Parts: sequence; C-alpha cells; structure tokens
Amino acid sequence: MNRFSIALIIFLFSFACSRDKYDTLDSYVVGEIVNFDLNCETCILKFPNDFLAIKHEFGASRDNFYQTINLMKDTFKINQKVLVKLRKPEYNEIRACKTLFPSYGYIGVYITDFKPAE
Repeated sequence: MNRFSIALIIFLFSFACSRDKYDTLDSYVVGEIVNFDLNCETCILKFPNDFLAIKHEFGASRDNFYQTINLMKDTFKINQKVLVKLRKPEYNEIRACKTLFPSYGYIGVYITDFKPAE
C-alpha cells in the first residue's frame, strides 16, 4: 500500500467511531419518582421544576412522565426526589423487558448521574 492509503485508513479509524455529543443535559434537574415499571423494574420520573426543558429536549411524554432506562426500582421509593443528569438513550441501551404487566409507553431517558435531593 502506498502512504496515502495508510494515512487515510488511520484517519478514518481515528475519527469515524467517536461521538462527541450525546444529547445530554449539562446540569442536574429535580426528578420525582411517581411509579415503577414492573416489567423492566425501573423508575418512572416526572420533572416538576424543569418540565418545559425536558419536554423540549426529549419530546412530550404521556402524563409528563418519563421512563428511566437504568434507574432501578430497588433503591428508590415513590415520591422520592432525586437530582439527575440525563440524556436520550442509545438504541443498544434499551433492553428487553418481561411483559407480565401493563406497559405505560412513556418516553425513555438514560440517567448519566444521580444524587439524592435535599
């Protein structure tokens, strides 16, 4: 191979697989746990203080509730408030769930970081 081909291959491998922006909200928002999805065993959140920002970033969800992809129900209680950083989930992060209970059909969000709200 000539030098141009090698340089082109190195360039493509260096930049083709990187992703700089994940549609992440830069700050923490207050989320309140309103219910649990028993099929996926995750939490369902509402955002009382930042509803318009969430709606603008992720879209309007039924009843203004959003299903978390990775916030498991075992560590939280209903009506508990948490500070969360979130982003849109990637296709490969959405997992299959059992179908024993009714499905709510809320928009999914991926929690990148959380901490208890004071």
